[in-house]
Amino acid sequence: MGKSNKSKATRDILLHDPMAEAGRKLLAMQLARMKRHEAGSRTGEDIESVHQMRVAIRRMRSLFMLIGAAYKPKTVDKYSRELRRIARALGRIRDLDVLIEDLEAFRPSLPAGDQAALDQVFDRLDSRRSQHRERLNALFDSKFYARFLRQFARLCKKPGRGARPLPNREEPHQLRHVLPVLLHERLARVRAYDAVLPAADDRILHALRVEFKQLRYALEFFQPLLGRTTNSFLREAKEMQEILGRINDIAVFSDYMSGLKKLSPEQAAVVRDYLADRDQALAALRLRFDKQWTSFNTRSRMRQFSDALLILR
Repeated sequence: MGKSNKSKATRDILLHDPMAEAGRKLLAMQLARMKRHEAGSRTGEDIESVHQMRVAIRRMRSLFMLIGAAYKPKTVDKYSRELRRIARALGRIRDLDVLIEDLEAFRPSLPAGDQAALDQVFDRLDSRRSQHRERLNALFDSKFYARFLRQFARLCKKPGRGARPLPNREEPHQLRHVLPVLLHERLARVRAYDAVLPAADDRILHALRVEFKQLRYALEFFQPLLGRTTNSFLREAKEMQEILGRINDIAVFSDYMSGLKKLSPEQAAVVRDYLADRDQALAALRLRFDKQWTSFNTRSRMRQFSDALLILR
């Protein structure tokens, strides 16, 4: 998305907007981003297209989770379910895109003979990716997808569509009143992991990564309306998410590569070398995460967060 379009969309969001109206504007922005990357996701010429389309869908799903109470439950359930279906089709390709890219970075460290064995593994992974892309394109060409785009576009264009009726005018519903509570709740869900760190396993770290992502998206949605201290806090949150994302990638890589069947002895040996190399990288990432968490989870960082919300009056 061009910078000017994004800044215009965020300028359109007002502190006095009902949460459902602010959400409608943000959903429209992400829907446009999703559609813009559909063509590239179909061809696979640039792996960033699948990534960007998937991120747009994740942001829409995250927005529904953040402010879903502003909409009718049937609206949230319907579109969350349909977005998840599309995201899964994209995710199968994205996982292989990232794995193949990681293997390509590992390839130069191998002798020529092992590189040839790794190339054969590449061919198998690329074949799987092609199969998943065929299924993705079939989804894009389906009546389900056409109906989703048509109905979701109507939701994004018409003010008040899908919004939950207010029982009374005194109920908090404007962005300036509701958003501070929602953002503090997102932060609390992250900070709660302090009780189980640093001895957390991959499953817990994956769950924490999801919470960091939800916090990051929530802040980015409304960043232009928040105080400047948001910028520093958001950089820290993004770095934490990226470290946890890399840890999760390695877990996914290991599971995928360990599950490959009918490998030749040469291919199996290369896979073992790769997994051993990833284990070393994982140990380094865990140390980096522990250090970064200590820096993030401080009183001064939390004060930055709270100060940024004071502008919402």
